[in-house]
Amino acid sequence: MTPELRKEASELQLHKRGIRINLQLPVIESDEEVRLRSADELIDRMMALWLVASAAQSGQIEPYRSLVEIHHLQPILSASEAAFLFASDNDASALHRFQSCAEALYFLAWCAGLVDELQVSVKPSNLKKIAHYFPTAFHDGSSLRAALRMRSKSKVLDWCDLLYRMHWAVRHAQLTQKLSPPNVNADQVREWHRAVNWICCYEEMDDWDQVSIET
Repeated sequence: MTPELRKEASELQLHKRGIRINLQLPVIESDEEVRLRSADELIDRMMALWLVASAAQSGQIEPYRSLVEIHHLQPILSASEAAFLFASDNDASALHRFQSCAEALYFLAWCAGLVDELQVSVKPSNLKKIAHYFPTAFHDGSSLRAALRMRSKSKVLDWCDLLYRMHWAVRHAQLTQKLSPPNVNADQVREWHRAVNWICCYEEMDDWDQVSIET
């Protein structure tokens, strides 16, 4: 699909959902211009996100910090993720931020073929579908690796384009203090946008903390 046709398809989806469209947003890169992350990169990033999201959601940081130390996982963590897991205390905003990482994990799990379908919703994503891959992956990653069925670049870019435009609508509503787009979870859209930009190597940024989600 050309970038122009992908843009039209995304705008049609937004129109059907009653979500504001910015016709001035440009097209995204073509399939030929984009490189997707490798399976190894994807596995490491999912493991890092599982660690911080699980720690934040459970409120029990120590068990996940221990996993990092026992399995020498510091290299897969971003600076902010390491700071969160090894902090003496975390405030409510930090907990919410890393709880939201579950959404990025869910999107990347779809990219890895561990989740069958994606559907933007007001409800948080259900991580129970992939929970059985963790924490066993830290002891033996073979089952996780064997389960990987990487999505095609075309399908990933379809979501890249849609989330770019949908996130603009979410941010526009926030900046103008208007109602959020209908049937949309703002945290979900933001974190899916971050995840898709990471897997598409947007702006060649490898540092998870610095992945751009500009709209």
